[in-house]
Amino acid sequence: MEKLGFGPGRKELQETVETQRKQLLQYQSRFKDVVRAYKSLLKEKEALEASLTVLSVSQQDHHGGPPPSGPPQEDGCSLHSEDSLDTAASVEESEDQPGEPAAVLQSDLDAGGSDSSRVGAEPLQQATPPPSSEAERRLAQLKNQLTTLTSALATVTQEKSRMEASFQADKRQLKQEVEEQEAELHALQMHKEAELHALQLQQEAELHALQLQLAESRARIITQQHERQQEQDDHALQLRELQRILQQERDLRQDAELQEGAESQSHLQQVRDDRDELSKKLQAAEDERKKPDPRAEQLQRELTQLKTRIQDQISAETREACEAEQRSREAEQRSRDRAQAAEDRVSVLELRVSELSELLGSSEKQRQREQHAAQRLREEVLQLEAENKTLAIRDGGQDGGQVGGQDGGQDGGQVGGQDGGQVGGQVGGQDGGQVGGQEKLQQQRSPELVAAQEQQELQELRALRDEFERHKLRAQLVLKNKNSRALEEARDQLSELKEKYINLRIHSDEAEAAQRRVLEERQQLAAALQLQHRREAERAAALHREQLQLLEAELHKQRGRTMQLLQEKEQELEALRAAAPPQEPDGDALSVALRRAAPSEPSLLLYAEQLARKEAQAGALRREKHRLQDELHRLQAAALADAERHAEEAAALRGRGDKLQRDQSREGANMEYLKNVTYKFLTLQDASGRMQTLNAILTILSFSPQEKSCVAKLQRSAWWR
Repeated sequence: MEKLGFGPGRKELQETVETQRKQLLQYQSRFKDVVRAYKSLLKEKEALEASLTVLSVSQQDHHGGPPPSGPPQEDGCSLHSEDSLDTAASVEESEDQPGEPAAVLQSDLDAGGSDSSRVGAEPLQQATPPPSSEAERRLAQLKNQLTTLTSALATVTQEKSRMEASFQADKRQLKQEVEEQEAELHALQMHKEAELHALQLQQEAELHALQLQLAESRARIITQQHERQQEQDDHALQLRELQRILQQERDLRQDAELQEGAESQSHLQQVRDDRDELSKKLQAAEDERKKPDPRAEQLQRELTQLKTRIQDQISAETREACEAEQRSREAEQRSRDRAQAAEDRVSVLELRVSELSELLGSSEKQRQREQHAAQRLREEVLQLEAENKTLAIRDGGQDGGQVGGQDGGQDGGQVGGQDGGQVGGQVGGQDGGQVGGQEKLQQQRSPELVAAQEQQELQELRALRDEFERHKLRAQLVLKNKNSRALEEARDQLSELKEKYINLRIHSDEAEAAQRRVLEERQQLAAALQLQHRREAERAAALHREQLQLLEAELHKQRGRTMQLLQEKEQELEALRAAAPPQEPDGDALSVALRRAAPSEPSLLLYAEQLARKEAQAGALRREKHRLQDELHRLQAAALADAERHAEEAAALRGRGDKLQRDQSREGANMEYLKNVTYKFLTLQDASGRMQTLNAILTILSFSPQEKSCVAKLQRSAWWR
């Protein structure tokens, strides 16, 4: 409402109404005290006026004046008492109407002043003596005077006792309030001290718990470091074992390749010899092959089928190579995914090594399968040639048995020595009649047909051999490219991971330093806040002590003023008693008593004002106590919030510390592994073992291909040997 320009809000209006209600209650209590004091003063005034009337009448009688015409109770004093009673009643009615206290009090005071002015005039009007005798009138007058004085004295005594009782009650109430305030202040101080002590104990307990947690974390980190070191050692042993096995497999593969090369050379030489022999035999049987032979056509079809099977096998091998390449791509994708996690880089590298080993094993198996397939093809070709020879021999006649037997025995022995006994056994097992028939068939066939067929077979064999060599070279090139690409990618990823690790290490150091500075600042701020709270508590205690001393001083002053007021009242009563005998010649004592009684009214008003002031001070103290309690609650809430924030920051710092410890332990493990590999390389005497450790060192340190080639050149020198 206030922001929109519609005046104060509802809360402010309620606070204003509550403040005005409290002020009205204070004014009502003060006004009641004033009315009560005014009633007491009216009673005393009535008593004194009655005494004054009696004494004035006695003085007039003593001087020979006429007696009053009515009883003493019905003179101007009685009229004034009735007016005073009316005034008191009007004042009591005005208490129920707090809106018009000043006007009613002013009207009552004006009425009382007019009644008191009529008191001195009415005794003069009633001066006519009654017709009774002088002695009876004198006796009755003395009795009336005595009664009036006695009642006045009783009234004054009653008012005095009432004032003393009121004073004692006020004194006890003030003392009780002071004691209650002291007790509340002491309880508040004790409560604040207890809360501060509890807060300190809680902070100490939290600090102790944090220290225990830090010690446990350090012990756990040390244990994890030992476990990680053990794991690194185990992994290093496994990696060395895998490298040793890989080197052995490479050596075996090289030996097998050399052996296969030698075997292929010998087999090729054997095939060449067979070809020469077949060309001679075909040249000899050229005349016998003029007519088309159904068996030759069958052999041609079988050769076509063999070509088809070879093509199918080549396509199957190509598909297998594509599948292997796809698997290698998938393996590379998996390796990229695994390389993203910096913490698993050791396991990723081991997995890469195992994958490379598997790829090498699979390539080796594939190559062996290809070699077996080529061997089978060679055997089939040889078998077909042998069958061709056998068919040619069977188709021949029985002529030249002896010569053919000798030639067949020689040919069979030669082929059996070159081809492992397979073709030689078949040829050598033929009798001399078959060889003679073959020579006869060679003589019958034309030489052009034999040469064309031989040339065609040689071309097909050469094409098959070339295609097999191309496929073999292609497979080796694919495997080599795949391995080199995977190795280069692994090196690149390792270098990137190292750079990331260095950057993360730098950032973690900076973050740790920043967090340490923030923690120190927070600790200094907490100490400053604690010191400030302690100073504020001491300042509040000193302020309360000063206020208590001021209250005690005011209480002593009020007690002194009250005692002085009582002494003045007693002096006034003594003066009235002294002025009571009628033989006094003049009324100077009464005038002096009246003059002394007049200043009592401001004293009572001052007393009521002091009481109101004490109530206001007590209310201010209560408000101050509430304010201090609110401030204490606010400080407690702030302390709890700071404690929670400190706990969260401590947890975050502990997490970062654990991460830094893990990073340091991993870096230490890597350095330890590198140290072990270097030590093994320097202490080994075996050339193969030194080669394996050298490869491990080159892999760990991410040597470039140029550096590796330089190291390989140096390895060939005598220093490496």
